[in-house]
Amino acid sequence: MALSLENANSVKQKVKIALSNAHPVHQGVFKSLFEFLATQGLNPDLQFVPFTEVQCDAAGGTNVVDAAAQVYGIYVAKVSAATDNYFKLYDDLTDDTTAGDQIVAIPLLDLAQTAAEIYPGGLDFGTGIVVTQHTTSIGVSDGSDGGNGFLVIGAA
Repeated sequence: MALSLENANSVKQKVKIALSNAHPVHQGVFKSLFEFLATQGLNPDLQFVPFTEVQCDAAGGTNVVDAAAQVYGIYVAKVSAATDNYFKLYDDLTDDTTAGDQIVAIPLLDLAQTAAEIYPGGLDFGTGIVVTQHTTSIGVSDGSDGGNGFLVIGAA
């Protein structure tokens, strides 16, 4: 998916809806992110990028952004079993086959576990973003029983 940026307030509303039943800590972290971006982060245009466990489970992962971007926030919620799994983001246009392209690994080890990561200054992705999941934090063996979630991104 190409970048399709919009006003940060529109993205803020999408995040609020996506987190309506989430842990209050996650709601608060994203609220703080948007406050920071509006007051000190030059109020960039943003994009809400949802992803599913099925996309992460696909062999090679799934490309969800096909352009350079900044990741400001990640939210992921484990959908089923307590199978150890690591949600990952790769800086790549196609797949998760190049280990050096791994930028983020978030452990999802317990049933119904949720996690959020925030990057107020943005986390650089130079080519694109692939969502995937593996059985270990540094390995490339495809995992299962991962999570659904979303990214908040902006232009590189």
